Amino acid sequence: MAAALVVVLLAVGGGVFYWLKSRSDAREADRSVVAAAAAYLAGWKAVTTSPSAEEAAEASSGAAGSGESGGSGGSAAGATSGDGAAGEQGGPRPAASQARDRASAAVRAVSVDGDIPVATLVGLMTDVHDRLDVTGAELTAGEVARSGASATVPYTASLTLAGFSEPLTYAGELGLVQTGGDWKVQARPSSVHPALRPGLRLDRAESTGQRGALVDVDGRPMDTNPELAGNLIGRVDPASGLQRVYEARLRPQGGAIVVRTEANETVETLKSYPSSDGEAIRTTIDLDVQRAGETAMATASRPNGALVAIDTRTGGVLAAVNHPLNGYGRAVRGSYPPGSTFKIVTATAALMAGRPADSTIDCTQTVGVGGREFQNAEDEQFGLIPFRTAFAKSCNTAFIRLEQSLPDGVLEQAAKLYGFDGVEPLPIASVGGSFPAPRDEVESASASIGQGRVAASPLQMASVVAAVASGTWHQPFVVGESPRSNPLPEQALGPLRDFMRAVVTEGTAASVPMPGEVHGKTGTAEYADGDPPPTHGWFVGYRGDVAVAVVIEDGGFGAESAAPVVASFFTALDGGQVAGPPPAG
Repeated sequence: MAAALVVVLLAVGGGVFYWLKSRSDAREADRSVVAAAAAYLAGWKAVTTSPSAEEAAEASSGAAGSGESGGSGGSAAGATSGDGAAGEQGGPRPAASQARDRASAAVRAVSVDGDIPVATLVGLMTDVHDRLDVTGAELTAGEVARSGASATVPYTASLTLAGFSEPLTYAGELGLVQTGGDWKVQARPSSVHPALRPGLRLDRAESTGQRGALVDVDGRPMDTNPELAGNLIGRVDPASGLQRVYEARLRPQGGAIVVRTEANETVETLKSYPSSDGEAIRTTIDLDVQRAGETAMATASRPNGALVAIDTRTGGVLAAVNHPLNGYGRAVRGSYPPGSTFKIVTATAALMAGRPADSTIDCTQTVGVGGREFQNAEDEQFGLIPFRTAFAKSCNTAFIRLEQSLPDGVLEQAAKLYGFDGVEPLPIASVGGSFPAPRDEVESASASIGQGRVAASPLQMASVVAAVASGTWHQPFVVGESPRSNPLPEQALGPLRDFMRAVVTEGTAASVPMPGEVHGKTGTAEYADGDPPPTHGWFVGYRGDVAVAVVIEDGGFGAESAAPVVASFFTALDGGQVAGPPPAG
């Protein structure tokens, strides 16, 4: 009897142990299924929200479609194009593209071939991102249902789509199998959307609304101006320029999400969104100012150059003109030594440091610094002259001596006030100002007269002269408002304005008849070695609420090449007659 009882107890105990172990194994299997499903959904989310190869390349290169249509300017012009895209043959892949690669690898690691190969499954996920323009995704797993070596996990998906007011939401189911001791999701089209089968894809149906327009400050369409259309505005397809930046606001809203065959036949509409027109986006461009700029640049004595006009009160760009028209985007992308126009910054630094506006400076023919000899244009020398005269006559040696008298770091501080910090000013590919900290006294001397490693675009120099006019430097902008601004020292403003007026009335630009009360600064910028070195010509100035910068490549003296263009610009702005372009050759 006792023996029988022992046998019964052992049997019962063994059964309990087996039951407990089976239950433990089941819980472990369920946890493995949950983990595999969660990893799959996380990988899917990453793939669906990662940039495409085209988006990654565009983000890496910063290509915004400004000035892509030919033109010169290369190294001889000292203008940078910014066209080099990372990820080209032999170069590193862009970080955004690498993110999609990692996300795809994560999906492959937890998937196994099913109705379709795993590679096709990953392709479906990326296709959903690219076609639907997915900007966000929320994927949630439900309760596991497992039977032996197979399981199902329901999921809900909510995809945020660019331009649509509501997300695309749906429910589906993942099928998982145990293989090699691991649980993996079977590759099926329904693992991306339940309406998908082999040969079908998700897509957008176009809105019936109209695309919005980029308009000027008075609401006039800008695409009628070829120069603006070819550079600043850019193209719709492929998207570039401001068309790319404001794509989400410009494109017509609404449409539908549909299922299509490989022959592009729509077989099902999953969700419809009411159609509406895209937004009309008002810019700071003034077409009247733009036309005046184009008229003025047509009178330039050299074939290549640029003009930028800015509203002194706000920093808004009024005009951006490239010469030749619709050529390389020199106006906002060209990078040049600013030459003597940078003396505005050096004068600001001296006035900030307490230099009296009526002090005198020695303007000798040459000055030696660190073993290098600097000289004035055409070997000029004026002796001991007032600060104002040194600025008006653009005496290099006087300004080098002025810089030598400054406390350490003051010139760099003044440059930063005017935005010389390497920041790209516009949301399209653009160049601001750069002022690398001088490494020695020779570089400091060169920087004080806008040479050496100092660089600026016409856009940047227009913002500098606009700052003198208004008292505040505004980062240039074309839509909305300036993203940042720096007030200039009050003690510098009166003298600077007086100095710049003297340039036009009695200084280097006195021989150029300017319409109205123009304040300005000429510049002659060496950009390469030579005897004599080749130079670009600059003139920057303001009249009333309009500031302007003009650079003429290989123009020589700014007073002879750029200043007459500015005179023509203000004449055209006033509605006056402007002389035609100079004869060829």
